[in-house]
Amino acid sequence: MNERERVLAVFQRRVPFPNLTLGSPSSDGKGEVPDQTPWYADLSYWYSGQKAMGRLPGKYEGDEGYLRLHQDAGAGIYLYAPGVWKEEFDESIQTEQKKEENRIISTIFTPLGKLTAIQEYLSQSFTSAYREHYIKKKEDLKIMRYLFTHRRITSCFDDFLRIDSLWNGWGLPVVLAPCCVSPLQTLLTRWAGVETTVNLLVEGREELEEAIIELQEADNEIFKIISQAPGQMVVFGENLSGEITGQKLMAQYEIPYWQKRIEQLHQVGKWVLLHNDGTLKASLPLLAETALDAVEAVTPAPVGDLTVQEVKEICQGKSIVWGCLPGALFSPLYPEDYFKDYLKKVLETFPAGSGFVLGVADQVPPDADFARICLVRKVLEEKV
Repeated sequence: MNERERVLAVFQRRVPFPNLTLGSPSSDGKGEVPDQTPWYADLSYWYSGQKAMGRLPGKYEGDEGYLRLHQDAGAGIYLYAPGVWKEEFDESIQTEQKKEENRIISTIFTPLGKLTAIQEYLSQSFTSAYREHYIKKKEDLKIMRYLFTHRRITSCFDDFLRIDSLWNGWGLPVVLAPCCVSPLQTLLTRWAGVETTVNLLVEGREELEEAIIELQEADNEIFKIISQAPGQMVVFGENLSGEITGQKLMAQYEIPYWQKRIEQLHQVGKWVLLHNDGTLKASLPLLAETALDAVEAVTPAPVGDLTVQEVKEICQGKSIVWGCLPGALFSPLYPEDYFKDYLKKVLETFPAGSGFVLGVADQVPPDADFARICLVRKVLEEKV
């Protein structure tokens, strides 16, 4: 089996789709058991960090090089394929971006006013963080609503199909839904930040709830396109962390909407994954009771707040677990023997056929040694 066949076999055992043929069924009638645990890694952060440091070998440049990197590492590739839709704002909206030293100032101009955000590049970690979010007060929600309801959404499948063909059996490109699917998660992680979103829930709940409903409806055209798009799997990139969003907010504002979109995608034969790369105690039990096919980027202790065994107990028979190999363990700060023992324990907890995809939770950091990434395949094939 190749990596694509392995991951498809795992999902076929959960919800078989008749348009996929993977070979002879198993004795339990639920489809094939993969010959070994599927292993998929998000190497995008390591890749960009190595490139920023001038350490990325030339053979890994470009689309073919990015695939070659995963092949050399022995890891399946699923991120990031080109999007299947694009958005354009109408003529009433203008945008401006200015760079000042290590900060990028982005401004959106609308007939209802303007929104400004400031992001700062952090050179030590090769990433950016918000210094100032777009939404600062409840009045800004009207501007955000105007922006989301005055855009044109069109499909664009050609680049996705090209990457799908390029990756072939080595991986399976996933379709990314809007990031985030839930408007509340959008506010928490992108547009307002935690403090302002909490203030809106206390002081501007009516305006916030109106915005949530309107933003959900504004994504109807996107989900219509996703439903028609190539690609077997759809990922809800929620960047969910249980101790931030909390069970009450999830239950009230997010799960009913996720269920609606999951049902819409299931009707056209697509599997749905949700990206929960933060803490799990508050979120995973709720997600396991939804119609989600998998929870992706599951991050257990010592980085997260559940053990690998606890993750299995919560999800077993309910949802596929994708992840369980914390990205931090790839750092040289953790001894190689610890990394190897941890990985073997994960594979003992989730043997092949148990509804599991081994994945980095959530990304391999830039300081990781490439040999450690390659070590995972050796352990899977019992060569070490």
